[in-house]
Amino acid sequence: MFDLTARRGLVACGTMLDGTLVSGLSFVDELTGAPIRVIGVDFPTPTTQRTGQHLLVVSRDDAALVRPGRVWAGQVVSGS
Repeated sequence: MFDLTARRGLVACGTMLDGTLVSGLSFVDELTGAPIRVIGVDFPTPTTQRTGQHLLVVSRDDAALVRPGRVWAGQVVSGS
């Protein structure tokens, strides 16, 4: 994670295990149940879409939940 001043949020890198990102994206931390506010999705490429890797811009208010090994559950569309 790192601070992205120009976007007023934190960049979180991760891998999506299943599904496809959809509009109105929101996640919940599986450990705490706390919501994670996603400001945007950055730099999707054919390679990152194929591998499930994503860069999310997350609200600074949720910095405590942006840690290695955390699992977030969210709205997905099956069959990606």
